[in-house]
Formats: sequence, C-alpha cells, structure tokens
Amino acid sequence: MFINFSPNSALGQLLLLRSIAIVLQLVLVLISLWFLDKSLPEQPIFTIIAMESVFQLASIYAYRKASEVSPGAMVMQLVADILFLTVLLSFLGGASNAFVSLLLLPCIIAAVTVPPRFVVFISAAALVAYGYLYTVVPMHHHGMHMGQHLLGMLVNFVFMVIVIVTVVTYLASRIQQRELALAKSREKQLQQEQVLALGSAAAQVTHQLATPIAHLNLLFEELSEDFPQHPAVKDMQAPLAQCKTQLDGFRAQTELLKPQSQVHSQEFETMWQQLHELLTLQFPEQTISCQLPSESFSINGDPMLIPALFNLFVNAAKANEKCSISNLEVSVTISEDTSSNIRQTWSLSIRDFGPGIEMDKLALIGKSVVDSSSGLGMALLLSHATIERLGGTLHLSNHQTQGAVSVVTLPVV
Repeated sequence: MFINFSPNSALGQLLLLRSIAIVLQLVLVLISLWFLDKSLPEQPIFTIIAMESVFQLASIYAYRKASEVSPGAMVMQLVADILFLTVLLSFLGGASNAFVSLLLLPCIIAAVTVPPRFVVFISAAALVAYGYLYTVVPMHHHGMHMGQHLLGMLVNFVFMVIVIVTVVTYLASRIQQRELALAKSREKQLQQEQVLALGSAAAQVTHQLATPIAHLNLLFEELSEDFPQHPAVKDMQAPLAQCKTQLDGFRAQTELLKPQSQVHSQEFETMWQQLHELLTLQFPEQTISCQLPSESFSINGDPMLIPALFNLFVNAAKANEKCSISNLEVSVTISEDTSSNIRQTWSLSIRDFGPGIEMDKLALIGKSVVDSSSGLGMALLLSHATIERLGGTLHLSNHQTQGAVSVVTLPVV
C-alpha cells in the first residue's frame, strides 16, 4: 500500500506516536497481568486496545494519499486519542493511575499543529476526560480517603493544561513568525540575486552593442555624405541617435552607481520634466493629463529612479496603443506617513486605458519573471527592485472601469 504522508509531517508524527503508544499499552498490560496485578479486567482492556488498533489502521488507510490534513481532521484524531485513553484508564484505576498525565499529550500536539480555537477545544476535551475519571471511577475503587490526593491531582492537571498549552502555543507562534520572516528574507535575497543577474546580463549586452552601433554610425556618416537626400538615410538618423543617447545614459548611470559616487536629492519638477521629455520623444502620440501638487518638494536623486518610473510609463503607453487610446492620467500627491519614521511620502499614480492586467498574473508581475505576450515582465521586476531599494512601494491593480493603475510611493527627502 502506497503511503504519501511523511513521518516529518504533523499527520505522520501523530500516527507514529499512536502506533508506539499502542505497542507500549499492550506491553505494559501484559507485564501487569503476568507479574503485578492478575485481577485486571482482561477482556475490556484488550477490546479497547484492539479497537484503537483498528482505528489506527483505518486512519492510515484513509490518509494514505494525503501529505497533510485539515485542522478539523487533526482535531478528530486527537479527540479519538483522548477518548481511547480515557476509556482504557477507567478500567485501570482512573485518575489514580500514574499514566493519567498522558492526557496532556493531545493538548501539546494540538498547540503545535492546529489553530488556537482548536487548541482550546482539545484542552477542554482533556479536562472533561480527567473530570470523568475523577468523579466516577476513583471514588468507587479507592474510597474517600483518596479524595484530597485526587483533588490535588485534578488541580495540578488543570494548572498544567493551562500553563503548557499557553507556553507551547506562544512558542509555536514565535517559531512560525520566525519561519515566515526567514522565508521572506530568502525570497527577497533570491529576488535580489535575480535582479543582479538581469543587471549583469543587461550590462554585458550593452557593452557588446556599443561597438556595432559605433560602426553603424560611421557607415551612416558615409552614406549621409554620398546620398544626403535618400529617404532610407534620413530614416536611419533618429534610431541611431536614440541608440547613442541610450548608451550614453547607461554609461552615466553606471558612473553614478559606483560606490564613491554621492547621490543627492533633487527637485521633483526636474525629475518630472525629464520623464515628460522621455515619454514625448518615445511616444509622441500620447497625451498626459496630470495633476501635480502646488508646493515643491525634494526626492531621492538616485540615477535608477527615472528609468524605473519610465518603465511604468512605457507599459502604460503600450497598453493604450493596444486599444487605440492616447490619453494617460497621472496624479502626484503628498501625504503624511504615520506608520514609519518617514514624515512625508509622495505618490505617483499612472492610469492607462488598455486591456488591464490578467488576474492570474496580477499578484506575480513586478515581483518575479512572468511570461506574457509582450515579454517576461523584466522591466517591472527591475522597477520594483529599484523602488524597494529606495524605501518605497509599487502597487499594481486594475481600474474598476478600464485599464490598469500603477501607484508608486516614495519618501520625501
């Protein structure tokens, strides 16, 4: 029979512990019958152990294809353990039995594996089971002279349930928080490594393209001298000039990103003029309806900020072109930030009127490489990494009526 769950999973550990418990129960009962107390009720005890064994085999068969189970299924398994142990102890001395403290085990397992509301339910079930063993069985077998001792054991059991469940639940939650923090740290590190690999690849490609573009410029100059009026020669001038401008800009950004370079703040108006000029040159048919704040403010002068924001404008303009629309709505606002030490933040909202972002890719785009009809989303990935590095956030969403909205929030310097 194929078993899918692992012994390291919560379900596998629970079933393994129950198998060990069944074997120990059978061994201890046989030792008691052969060497200690021969007056034990054999038939009820072996019947209970047999029923528990059948339940264990049925659980293994039922969950053989499941690597993990729901909290409700775990609660059912733990309640079954409490029930079997309670019935077995009722024939072995009840609350006076030394193994009655085993009722704490389901509470501890629940505190580690299921949500807090289920932990309270399992703890209440264990207390009810102990209360049954205290009120019904012990008095009948041992008389009233054991009353004070058994009452003390009951109080101690209640105290132990409260303390152990509280402590274990708190420690389990702290461990889960630490694991989540480590997972986020690993995810961010992997994203940074991916961005670094993309940046290295882009730098290598740019370096390799510099020489061919320089040769093309020389050929263009010779053609311009020989055929100054040829239409193809005139059409070559703008693309070659744009390539040269992009290469020069990349070299300038590389110099500014060196460790010895100091990045200063700059006025938002200066940065906005550069963005507007870039968008006008590359998409002259697009018009921008912008709402800018009346007061001036300073922003981070990082050399990668303008390319990161320009990528968002490029995506918005391309989305408009798909629907033959030539209007972009842009708004810039300044707000107080009470959630951090930053006093003020500025937000840039870019809305297009294109087809929008596919819902299955909305949560991933900008955070990882996403395959789409227009590319792999590397530009958004790089923009997102740059904005996060500058202490900001990038939020992508679909507008209620039409198009997509990109909102960038960054601190005011």
